[in-house]
Amino acid sequence: MERGPDTYQHAHVADVRPARRRPRVRRTGDLVTGLGPTIAGANVIMQLANPKVGHGVVESRVDSGSAVKHPIKRSRTTGTFLAVALMGDDDDRTFVGTELKRIHDLVYSTAESPVHYSANDSRLQLWVAVCLVKYFLDQYELLYGSLSPAEKDRVVDDSRWLGTTLNVTEDQWPGSYADLQEYWRTQLDDMTIDPPVRALLQQLSDLSFLEDRIGPAGAMAHKVLGRPLSYLIKAGLPPEFRTMMHWRWSPADEAAYDRTLRVARLVEPATGRVARGLLQAYLYDMRLRRRLGIRVF
Repeated sequence: MERGPDTYQHAHVADVRPARRRPRVRRTGDLVTGLGPTIAGANVIMQLANPKVGHGVVESRVDSGSAVKHPIKRSRTTGTFLAVALMGDDDDRTFVGTELKRIHDLVYSTAESPVHYSANDSRLQLWVAVCLVKYFLDQYELLYGSLSPAEKDRVVDDSRWLGTTLNVTEDQWPGSYADLQEYWRTQLDDMTIDPPVRALLQQLSDLSFLEDRIGPAGAMAHKVLGRPLSYLIKAGLPPEFRTMMHWRWSPADEAAYDRTLRVARLVEPATGRVARGLLQAYLYDMRLRRRLGIRVF
């Protein structure tokens, strides 16, 4: 598998002309843009390309956290984790880390599982956290062009909370962007998406899972929204992961996505504010739930 010098960078980034007034990046939260929701599904695919993560999700016995069975709740809890990791204080992160460990304690392989895993394995959580760093970098750089080396190092350092709020130790976290690239490079050859995992990801990508969940309304959502959503997810994936999903990507698809990005850049001042506001709202929601004694996860 051939890779360029920066195997961690999205293929579209190199062709982006930097914006005249590119927002200053001081912390990971500054990377949040309106483009984020369109590439979130692509990042989930990258996370689940680790066979142990993928089978852990497919075989999970924790129905309350299932994206297929409870998509709205799963979206909220994922947003809560990201908000706490990036914007929360030590108490917020300790609470969320404890809650997630409790849930992950229930997710482990059985004798029938094709791979051995535990959701609390810090090595698996490191992969998920690094994928999330890529999620934030991708959405920003697709709109504004590449960050400087100093900015990337600053983002990697600030993003450690994405790992340590889970079960990743400080010494496991990459010390620089170059270390992050090296980690990514060493992991890619071990990535594969097995048929059961691919089937789940396909259902999530085209919304076909909604047909069983909400009947005719779900079938309509799949028919109307499934194709454009699936296209955006494909666009947000690096080529290696598209291959794992058995998806095709043509020059016409590439050209269409370039046009999509041009529109996204025009509306980003508005959509970006909404996205950052939503992340802040997740943090306030979590704190309010704790105060009222309402379950967060």
